[in-house]
Amino acid sequence: MLRAMRTRELLHLHNTGHQGINALFSKAHSADWDIDRDVDWTVPIGPQEVLIDDAWSAFGRTATFQALPEAVRRYATSRGLGRMLNILQVGESVAQDVCAKIALLVREEDYRNHAAAQAMDEARHHLAYRRFIEKMGAEPEDIDAGTETMFDALLAADAPLELIATEQFFLESVAMDIFESLRTHARHPLLRDILTLITRDESRHMGFGVLYVAEWMRTHGLAERVSFARRWLGQMLFAATDQPGPIMLGRLLRRLREAGVDDADALGPRLLREQQAINVAERAAAVSGQRIPQVMKSARRAGLLEADILDALGLAEHPLIRATLHASQA
Repeated sequence: MLRAMRTRELLHLHNTGHQGINALFSKAHSADWDIDRDVDWTVPIGPQEVLIDDAWSAFGRTATFQALPEAVRRYATSRGLGRMLNILQVGESVAQDVCAKIALLVREEDYRNHAAAQAMDEARHHLAYRRFIEKMGAEPEDIDAGTETMFDALLAADAPLELIATEQFFLESVAMDIFESLRTHARHPLLRDILTLITRDESRHMGFGVLYVAEWMRTHGLAERVSFARRWLGQMLFAATDQPGPIMLGRLLRRLREAGVDDADALGPRLLREQQAINVAERAAAVSGQRIPQVMKSARRAGLLEADILDALGLAEHPLIRATLHASQA
């Protein structure tokens, strides 16, 4: 429960002296950007304009999807982009509320400073996504029940470790791969510009989460560290290995029907089979160390992949964990 800060406490705020976290606050100002001055919102979005490559979307690289008419592919991919941006914009609002709560809960000066600076970033990100969605000219698809439940649980949390581990450590790490994929495949210059600016901020937010958790791990005993890792490693491994499957296929088939594809449902088995082959290749690339998901890099940097923890959890031989540790030594 939030406890009101007293004036005398504010007179003597303690700075942990953590160089990395204090540096992040400084970067929040030196790397700041203005949503009106640094983004050209006069750039138009044409009604038939391709905003992002097909390859970005789930099933977008399959031969069956690529054989569809261009207008159908453009519609399906644009709807998928709108859905993702809608999730991101509400996620930024959730993060803004979480950061405001962190600033009121923690007593360390450097933690408070970072949380307050991040709240400002998140407000700007929310507005940037909303403006772009409005320029797209179509009401985006609603967020799914699972995402809404996750956000509601985070908004209800009131312990600093829970808030920071969930928002800055876990969700920001997962989101970094999403941002990078969007930015890599973006075709529209306005979309590329706002993603570049937002990703720069988000990497700093994720950095705070990793540093905070690493410091917590450093100052707690093995039993507590194992308990924390047990809570988070399962979720991080799931996020790192989650790939397009039946749920995403259902969304795509609905979009194809909306675009006028009469036999959309009949395409489902082929789309799923072709995507599964892509999934197998991507899993092989991950466990070989060719591409380590950001969430696993964060787990390693925060100390969740230390040998004593992995031994206690029976995860020392997990292929993706082994690949993550090997890649860090290369």
